[in-house]
Amino acid sequence: MRSYLRGTGLAAAAVLWLAAGGSANAALNYTGQTATTVSVAYSSLPASTQIAFVDRISGSIFLPSATVSGSGTLVISLAALPPGEYYLLAHEAGDWVAQTVWFYF
Repeated sequence: MRSYLRGTGLAAAAVLWLAAGGSANAALNYTGQTATTVSVAYSSLPASTQIAFVDRISGSIFLPSATVSGSGTLVISLAALPPGEYYLLAHEAGDWVAQTVWFYF
């Protein structure tokens, strides 16, 4: 019971933080990849949102791959990255607003 309540509090805090930031509906969804690119769909992103790769193992954030807003699709090159486990992070004004699942290449 105690661990259930702890998880509920954390989820509620995350929802409140997102709602306060105005990005509760923001989404960044992995839609596929090739040997050289990764594709994503995004929606409800604030103006000037930067999309960056994050190394899942080290936590290193690579330079933003794109700057977007609103909704759309994006194909991003993997050429500048070493092989590994990554996810894409959407951040605006220093706060994260959405992220993808992690993927290998």
